[in-house]
Amino acid sequence: MLRLEQCYLPDDPATNGALRLRLFNVGDQPVAIDRLSYTSLLRPNADVVVQGGTFLGRFANKVDIGAPDGFELAPGQHWEITLSSLNIVPRTRTLGALSAWVMSKGEVIDCTVGDLPPANGISTGPIKDWPNPDPELPICLLPWPKHFDCATYGPARLLRPVDDQARAALMQIAALHKRLFPAGADIVTLDDRADSIALRTQAKTLPDDGYEIDIGTEVTVSFGNAHGWRHGLIAVAQIAHAASSDPRFRFPTSGHIQDSPRHDWRGVHLDVARNFMGADQIKRLLDIMAWHRMNRFHWHLTDDEAWRLPIKGLPELTDVGGTRGLGQPLTPQYAEGSKGQRGSYSFQEVRDIVAHGLSLGIETLPEVDLPGHNTALLAALPHLADSDEQSESYHSIQGYPNNAINPGMPETWVVLEQIFDTLADLFPFTHVHLGGDEVDEASWSTSPKARAWAHEKHVQASAATIQSAFMRDCQQMLQNRGRQLAGWDECADGGGVDPQSILFAWRSREKIAALMQDGYTVVATPGQHYYLDMAQGEGWNNPGLVWAGISPLQACYDYDAGAGLPDDTGKLAGVQACMWSELIDCTARFNYMAFPRLSAVAEAGWTPVSQKSWPRFAALSHLMPQL
Repeated sequence: MLRLEQCYLPDDPATNGALRLRLFNVGDQPVAIDRLSYTSLLRPNADVVVQGGTFLGRFANKVDIGAPDGFELAPGQHWEITLSSLNIVPRTRTLGALSAWVMSKGEVIDCTVGDLPPANGISTGPIKDWPNPDPELPICLLPWPKHFDCATYGPARLLRPVDDQARAALMQIAALHKRLFPAGADIVTLDDRADSIALRTQAKTLPDDGYEIDIGTEVTVSFGNAHGWRHGLIAVAQIAHAASSDPRFRFPTSGHIQDSPRHDWRGVHLDVARNFMGADQIKRLLDIMAWHRMNRFHWHLTDDEAWRLPIKGLPELTDVGGTRGLGQPLTPQYAEGSKGQRGSYSFQEVRDIVAHGLSLGIETLPEVDLPGHNTALLAALPHLADSDEQSESYHSIQGYPNNAINPGMPETWVVLEQIFDTLADLFPFTHVHLGGDEVDEASWSTSPKARAWAHEKHVQASAATIQSAFMRDCQQMLQNRGRQLAGWDECADGGGVDPQSILFAWRSREKIAALMQDGYTVVATPGQHYYLDMAQGEGWNNPGLVWAGISPLQACYDYDAGAGLPDDTGKLAGVQACMWSELIDCTARFNYMAFPRLSAVAEAGWTPVSQKSWPRFAALSHLMPQL
């Protein structure tokens, strides 16, 4: 049995310090070792200096270290390796080695891995600070409504529909409630002998997606459209669920609630390329979004690490691009170890997920990331690479070499036609997200075909201008299929794209205003506030990334994306929480990172700033469902 221990040494700030690894033999037999491999977001730079072993190479987050010739590790002994010159200074324990294995005479032996301990003088806390105060009022509504006027409360009541319209609608919400809280008490009855309160629904002239609730001897939910009745019934279901499950909460005996959303776009982004999430988990996430009255699911289906979306006529994209492992074109990357991981969706699973979202008023925005972040696509379709391009002429910020699809290859456009045909068939919504982010500035610089393509398009042969011309051509291909382009904020660089696009501002809050001034419709998703994979506190024991900074719960809740924006250009469509999954390798980690910040973004998308309350939110957010 082998165990890898690790320690960060902040010796040389000019090179971000060093990583010391000690591989212990905790078994009772000697182990011959040829090579140690480990995965880590704390990566050695190209000028790394290795003591105790030989640097064999790195592919993104996987590092290989050669052992001395004929090396054998005896029981109770350890092998020490030090790597100097790192890409970052680690600020949390999750930025160390995540998995490790050795090659021993052709055999793979997985290692257990110890946490990266804090360097001397670094605090381990505070970590996630999620207070649970007593609620301001004995009622649960999250997001909080625009207008609330209830003064008297009684015990929990079962909801009893009294007309056909109310019955059909309420039974759908009862099914949602049971999926989210399978061990919870029922909130609906059809038996008029039960202790219940009659519920009616009625159409009324109201703002889009708005609803009203009148509570007296009966509960009446008024709505302007189908989304309005769903939101209103979910609000009543939240009230009933809290009253039946937590003694601090009650059911109103009289009152009036008037409500409609602040923003049209209230989204959640999920990356399933770095770590796969199955169809059943996706459907539960959609249920959670509906309970929060969110309405856009941004499904990040492809990246360097994997291609998860089935494409008609290109089965190798998911067969090869959906698999990581030793001996495969794509190597292990994160906590998965030597076995890697495999995962992709079938056509039927995609259709079921889209349909499930629609039944809850949620549109699914698919993302196929172009032109960068395409290591998985190029591994599956290597003929798309320019054979005359210098290998490893650039590396992406995540460390992937030559990962941009090449617009100068005619075969590229044939493949894109197939991809866009499939996207248009599977996703019956206005927009398709094509990424457009993090293309290295040296991309295509050594590709004769890309430079010739740029010359034909009459654009400069720079990464930004080639990407812009590429994205505009892709946009036209989408428009030919009745779709519009959505993309990350870099799509506005190098000449930009058609203003009919929706752009997602992630790099800074200032980008929101800048894109609006350029006339774009914008979804605010700044990494500093709405990226759920960011650490939630300064302490070392906080899991998460920190490149965008620390995102504490209250700071996430208090952030107002609409503050200080121009009112005469562009449009703020709404807000979106983003979950990138490098470190999200289990449901427990997803829940720890996502909640209650996902709930905070939901309230930012719905509730007027004047009606928000951090203490109330802190109390109510503990009642919200998790994955």
